[in-house]
Amino acid sequence: MYNLSTSELSTLAIIFGILIITYFVLRSIFFPLLKKIAKRTSTFIDDLFLDKKFLNRLSYVLVIIVFTFLTSSPQFNLEIFSNPIISRLIDSLLTLFVGLTVLEMLTVLNKVSENLDVLKNKPIKGYIQIIKIIITSFIAIIIFAIITGQSVAYYISGLGALTAVLLLVFQDTILSFVASVQIGQNDIIKIGDWIEVPEFGADGDVVDIALHTVKVQNWDKTITTIPTSKIVNTSVKNWRGMSEYGGRRIKRSILIDISSIKFLNPKEIAELQKLSPIKNYILEKNKELEEFNKSNNESSNQLETRRLTNIGTYRSYVENYLKQSQELNTDTMTFLVRQLPSSPEGVPIEIYTFTNTTEWVAYEKVQSDIFDHLFAILPKFGLRVFQSGVLEAVAMKNLPFNQLDE
Repeated sequence: MYNLSTSELSTLAIIFGILIITYFVLRSIFFPLLKKIAKRTSTFIDDLFLDKKFLNRLSYVLVIIVFTFLTSSPQFNLEIFSNPIISRLIDSLLTLFVGLTVLEMLTVLNKVSENLDVLKNKPIKGYIQIIKIIITSFIAIIIFAIITGQSVAYYISGLGALTAVLLLVFQDTILSFVASVQIGQNDIIKIGDWIEVPEFGADGDVVDIALHTVKVQNWDKTITTIPTSKIVNTSVKNWRGMSEYGGRRIKRSILIDISSIKFLNPKEIAELQKLSPIKNYILEKNKELEEFNKSNNESSNQLETRRLTNIGTYRSYVENYLKQSQELNTDTMTFLVRQLPSSPEGVPIEIYTFTNTTEWVAYEKVQSDIFDHLFAILPKFGLRVFQSGVLEAVAMKNLPFNQLDE
């Protein structure tokens, strides 16, 4: 127990008075002045570094530094400060607040990276978190060494014997860190990417990439959390390529009822020729077929001649109709309309093309408008879409197929 004299009490009061004034000047004058200067600059980085939490911790560090400076001078060097316990307590507090300030600085750096176009899509947060773990570990070792009076090297050398235990404790952290490096190096995912991970039921935008977890906001606004290490070990579908390509694929088939496929008669051909998308096609195709039949001396039997079919004409109509659309990119992206092998569900006419937009709502509207028209125009060609149960209904009513369109 120390018996302080009047002069020592006065000196102690002066020291604490200086510390209080220092803290007040920093918080009420110096830091607000820096914030005003930062607001006038064009860059946002200085604004982030003047975050309230960062300045709080920095002010404590500066106050402890001022205290250390004062107590080291002869005028304020009281005997009480020479006590090992007091000395170690002050050093521990200084180490703690310096460490907390550095950790907060790393948090600010993470915010800076999120606002820089070059870095905002990179998994910087994972790297910063692993650095925080390392710094926190060293701060704990240093403070423990100060309190016990041992050297830092003494405790660090003892970590070798605990390597196996540390590897076991930090197994998930090590795996997550390695995964974060692989994600960054291989550019597997970035913040803002639309990804699908069926194993975890994730289908939406990546909103956060941390050391241990990747957060995906699904389209129903729920959040799916995926372990970072699983991203490199499971199937991940990334739609970024579609966004960068500038178009979204349409790949759908119209199933044609085989029983509705037939040759076109002259009256039907004349009627279909009024449709602008296939007017030139019918003229050219008729000319081609006439020349072929004449050159090959085909018999007058129509069954042995080449003629226009309703499905072939419809396929040409679909192709030319889609080429006229302003909402599809049929010039620079893959575009085809093809007939696939028939199946018990009919003959598929597949449409493979890309829209000019990647926005989901607009894409669905374009796709719906296209197929609304293509389904509605089918009867004009004498074709029917295959529907399960239609054949059974016809058999029960004992009606011919051509009466279904009436």
